[in-house]
Amino acid sequence: MSELETHLKPGPLAAPRLLVLVLVVSALFSLAFAIGGGGFSSDLGGDPDEAAHAVTALMLRDYLSTGLGHSPMAFAKAYYADFPRVALGHYPPLYYVVTAPLLLVHNSVGMLLVFQSLTLSLLAALTYLIGCRVVSPLPAATVSLGMLLLPLALKLTLHVMSDILLAVLCLWAVMLWAWYLRAPTVRKALVWGCVAAAAILTKGSGMGLCLLPPLGTLLAGRWRLIFTQSWWCAALPVAILAGPWMIYSTGISKEGMTLFTPAQYFVQAVPFYLKGMPAVFGWPLTLLTVAGVSHSLVTGWRQRVLPPVQASLFAMSVGMTLVLLLVPVGLSTRYMLTLAPPVMQAAAYGLALVPWPVKLQRWGPPVLLLGFALLPLLNSDVWPTKYVHGFNTAVSRSGLPNQGDRKQNWLVASDPNGEGAVIAAAAFACQQRSPSLLRIYRGSKELSSSDWMGRGYQSAFVSTAQLLEQLDKLQVTRVFVDLSVPPDRQQPHEKLLLTAMQSADDRWHLAFEQSVFRWPWETGVLYVFQRNSPATANVQK
Repeated sequence: MSELETHLKPGPLAAPRLLVLVLVVSALFSLAFAIGGGGFSSDLGGDPDEAAHAVTALMLRDYLSTGLGHSPMAFAKAYYADFPRVALGHYPPLYYVVTAPLLLVHNSVGMLLVFQSLTLSLLAALTYLIGCRVVSPLPAATVSLGMLLLPLALKLTLHVMSDILLAVLCLWAVMLWAWYLRAPTVRKALVWGCVAAAAILTKGSGMGLCLLPPLGTLLAGRWRLIFTQSWWCAALPVAILAGPWMIYSTGISKEGMTLFTPAQYFVQAVPFYLKGMPAVFGWPLTLLTVAGVSHSLVTGWRQRVLPPVQASLFAMSVGMTLVLLLVPVGLSTRYMLTLAPPVMQAAAYGLALVPWPVKLQRWGPPVLLLGFALLPLLNSDVWPTKYVHGFNTAVSRSGLPNQGDRKQNWLVASDPNGEGAVIAAAAFACQQRSPSLLRIYRGSKELSSSDWMGRGYQSAFVSTAQLLEQLDKLQVTRVFVDLSVPPDRQQPHEKLLLTAMQSADDRWHLAFEQSVFRWPWETGVLYVFQRNSPATANVQK
């Protein structure tokens, strides 16, 4: 057997002990990093979306606990009125369906972060299983563990997000379609359709999987399957399970998209993600990926066929890349997580093409691949960490209502991160949420108007008198004004609110100031004002 054949020889099955080792090591590593990186100790303000994911999961958990038998829509609307970070509709439901039962076991943000770590370890295990079909088991294990070292993956373990679950389902879909291509049956096609539907119901970008069957089938040289009944059965679960939700949420999800047309967005997205590839994966892995993909495609073209796993992996990558480039949801390297497994697989394949001395054949490529995977982390100006503090403390110091107390109404004025952090902290800390003894208003919604993306912003009030009258109308008892937002990002309604609070000493007083940390080097203060009691107001008069 030649040296190249030794490197590229895939195993028919993964080594069971190595699979267990990958699963255990990746789970322990992810949990340890989540703890050490600040995931468990930080507030839910590291990303605008994470508070929305956490509160929505909590809402579904409470419905399962106390709301069964009542109208789900009425329950969700009432819950949103009290804790306005419920985002079901803007985001598909599967992430919350999976995480809500975990919150029944232990109702804490920490349980959601444990889920993040476990799903990342599952992604590593699936990467290993697929890798064993492309290279030998040891490089495959290195690929899966190397993927965990990427800053992109490490950052997502610290935040409550749905991206990791989407990546797991996309990679699972790759395995299932390769399984189908090897021995087509109706059952296999239906199973693939169920997993593809699950991906779409986790995040809309899962629609990129719709390209996997046609492109994967053509690349594998099995195009005659298109004329069989089993091949078309793959679309049935997607249409039945995911179709109704996609139709229902179309109008809502449009609010979360930019105003660019797909063509206009494509012009911006291509250079962004071309720069993002080496930034996320580093130049060595990027170049090895190009080499691996090119060699695989040239070999497939000569042989008129690609192996089922490689064909499916490439088809999934193309489909998800087209979603990144054409669907105008905003530019973020976070969306590239679904590409991390195929990039690492292609890089391992490309590295195996390098002629190695006999003594280094076994350990040289894995060690070098791990080193290349570490480079983006070592070259990063800021290591993946989460350091968001002060919002939870402010909520705790404010005093949450207990059973038998009168209902309180709070208003928080901040950017989406700050508003979400306060709402999530209060929601998880409240002893009674449905019906809730606390209602929180968002300053960005009550004191101004804009769409989901913040477009078309307009302050609702031009004077402090009008604003104070609105607070009286809403019967607000406590106001949070977040000055940790950089001055250039503070909105006019936030500045007007602060002026109103400081000038209306007959109705409001500063209860306390809370230091807020968004990063170790980005700090500020959160002012918490409390409405004066009638007796206090009379004394001040």
